[in-house]
Amino acid sequence: MYSALRGEILTLELKPGQYLEETALEKRFGVSRTPIREALIRLQSDRLVKFSPNRGHYVETVSFNDVPRILEALDLQQGAVLQLSAARHSAADLAKLRKINEAYRIAGESDDHKGMAELNHDFHLAIADAAGNSFLAEFYETMLNFSIRLSYLMFQSAASNREDFEGYYTQVYNEHAEMIDLISKGEGVKLLDLSRQHSRLFSNRTLRFISEWSEIDSFVTDFQPKAQ
Repeated sequence: MYSALRGEILTLELKPGQYLEETALEKRFGVSRTPIREALIRLQSDRLVKFSPNRGHYVETVSFNDVPRILEALDLQQGAVLQLSAARHSAADLAKLRKINEAYRIAGESDDHKGMAELNHDFHLAIADAAGNSFLAEFYETMLNFSIRLSYLMFQSAASNREDFEGYYTQVYNEHAEMIDLISKGEGVKLLDLSRQHSRLFSNRTLRFISEWSEIDSFVTDFQPKAQ
């Protein structure tokens, strides 16, 4: 139940701001109120669900005004997990990363945008696992949860600008491949530089997308992640 709701929130099947009625969830999953509330509490800790005394539980909104801070936090955490993974990875970690990135390439060739978003998410979670720090991994995953929902929002414009997205996802694949190579060699300093480059790639794509929305404040479009 938790996994099902989490997946639907990340892929925007459950929309930001959508009310999560406990009675309806009980009927849907065929369980009592207690496990429903336990799942909602876990989703709150993931920052995917919020609770209001007057409204109950609802899907965490994605405020474009929060995007600069999300990207900044993601940039800082990504650099940390990459450097730790260079020092602590195993052969199994490298094999898992290569498998995910190859699946990402195949999804890109098939124009499977949903698959690409999920595999990109899985790739960075796998790096966090290789870093061997569960506290850092938990914080990093929270930011990744925001980023995958931003990715799904961007896919709404993909069909009208396919060439642009092809170039973007090819670059993502290539940078992931370079990350794997540098992790395998223990190149922590080079990984930090690549991490910044990778963050700029995502932030530029994201901010280019949201700049098309007239309600976004001008400071958002000018944002760039700060160097570490």
